[in-house]
Amino acid sequence: MRLRTTLIHASAAGLIMSPMLALAAEQPISNLGLIGAYNEYEFNSDNDRIDGRDDDVGKVGIFYNYGNKMTGGPGVIFQIGANGRYGERGDDEIKDARADLDLGMRMPLNNNSNFDVLVGVGYDWTRFEMDDRSVGDVELSNKSPFAKAAVGWHHRGNNVITRLEVGTRYSIEGEAKIKLDGVGSETVDLDEKFNPYAELNFLWDSGFTAGLYYTQTNYELKNRQDLAQNTELESNEFGITLGMAF
Repeated sequence: MRLRTTLIHASAAGLIMSPMLALAAEQPISNLGLIGAYNEYEFNSDNDRIDGRDDDVGKVGIFYNYGNKMTGGPGVIFQIGANGRYGERGDDEIKDARADLDLGMRMPLNNNSNFDVLVGVGYDWTRFEMDDRSVGDVELSNKSPFAKAAVGWHHRGNNVITRLEVGTRYSIEGEAKIKLDGVGSETVDLDEKFNPYAELNFLWDSGFTAGLYYTQTNYELKNRQDLAQNTELESNEFGITLGMAF
């Protein structure tokens, strides 16, 4: 009797959950493409050996993601992805990469539009290398896990799906390493920061994808050591993406 009751309950739960699970798995796609970005970097330090620096740097990169965040209907949505970018200006070089996982709920507004609520986790890495006229080579590397919260608007048109997302990434227990040529290096903790972002993405019936995005990232040292006195790096990035879904 107990086994029969358990099977009945399990079957009922399966009937209730099956529409949600079907929606959660609706049309997940892979999206692979290229990134073109423009960065405004502001680098400051109280260390007399390091000059403050404001740089505008163009970057190129690649991205890949998988999920139903662009294609899914009302219900559970998800996406996992990664990207990497590289840029240089004169003797200065920028390298960065990010990986993240998003999970959320999509709720209908009308027949064609939906409202999204998402949370996520991920990992950021950046290396800023410059040739400073007073001390030679300076290298600042930052790495940080982050938590993410966002809202989105999703619209399914006749030939194109449009999606807008606005949110913030909150860095957690980040770490920075600053290295001065011929002097030494220090590794210190980063302050936890809110880093806002926004992105607008399009998916056409042909499988072509395009997007625009903005993201701000702030790095500030928690412990102000000898080499890394009050060192801060702020990045404002504007970018476009072009890709193919499959």
